[in-house]
Amino acid sequence: MRIQRVFMMALMALLLALPCVAGAEIVGRTAEGYIHRYTADNGQEIYFVSLEEDAMVRYDDVNFDGHPDLAVTVALGASNARYEFYLWNGSEYAYAERWTGDIFNYALVDGKYLVSHRNDGRAGLLFCTEICVWEDNVLKTRRTMVSEEETDIQWEGRVMTQTTNLDRLHVILRETDGLAGAANVLWEKTYAPPSDDPGFFEEVNARLWEGLRD
Repeated sequence: MRIQRVFMMALMALLLALPCVAGAEIVGRTAEGYIHRYTADNGQEIYFVSLEEDAMVRYDDVNFDGHPDLAVTVALGASNARYEFYLWNGSEYAYAERWTGDIFNYALVDGKYLVSHRNDGRAGLLFCTEICVWEDNVLKTRRTMVSEEETDIQWEGRVMTQTTNLDRLHVILRETDGLAGAANVLWEKTYAPPSDDPGFFEEVNARLWEGLRD
């Protein structure tokens, strides 16, 4: 499918554009995964847990302050890589607190946005994208867009019936209120699946960034 080819080409381009990576060594194991130790460029030993035996550490200025930070791979799948971050604070790397969902396949946009994009299947038609910003070195969600198969829930007494329509997609965009922390719906739309129509991605991407980019 053309959409699948476009998605894979974009993902490969992103991976090739990212800074070089280095491996970490396994020093133990927990129920959550392997305990890794990585010696950073300043000699500091960073310990983290990853599902992967071959966990990778990437130097990247993820908070846009002009100094490279550490992006650690904590899980890696066929379409999704999940990350945690350690920020350079002038003397050492410190774990980055975040008020977001898990960070997948991140991209740095416009020198101020960190974008997480999780591919949930159907050649990229199903996804979750978060636009995140840094506030006092805490990563926070600004907007979230989710595309999923349309689901209808009906209750009869204490019996719940859930119906999923595989021929229709529901896309919803929410924006987080920084003061109240509530997620307000900005836009939503239901589509018949645009199986080979790139116009779908053009529209949802335009809606995702509407009002955020000049």
